[in-house]
Amino acid sequence: MGLAFCKTGFEALLHPQAVMNNVGIVLDNASAESSMRAVYGGMHLVFGLFCIYGIFKNAPQALLLVGLYTLGFTIGRLSGILANGAPNAFVVTWMITEIVCGVIAGILLIRLEKNYRLNI
Repeated sequence: MGLAFCKTGFEALLHPQAVMNNVGIVLDNASAESSMRAVYGGMHLVFGLFCIYGIFKNAPQALLLVGLYTLGFTIGRLSGILANGAPNAFVVTWMITEIVCGVIAGILLIRLEKNYRLNI
């Protein structure tokens, strides 16, 4: 997930409209582009760097971030499906990726916690 976050972050910082084209959103003013650069650009880049850092220095916090991020996105995407119907293939692919990564992060976090308790 760290690399995926970084990739999205760099793309959104450099050309936010290209990222939004995948979901049919038109950024037609400076405020819209600034918001996408902030959320999909800066925030995703920092999340990605933190996840990569976490691999080596703080895995539980990085896994918690991935778990919370993917849970939030999954809730949002599923509520969108319930309210509006099926999204395009790009969104479905990301939803599946987010669910799988969230489950994996949760399992790894639980395993780390169990190992931590056994070592005390």
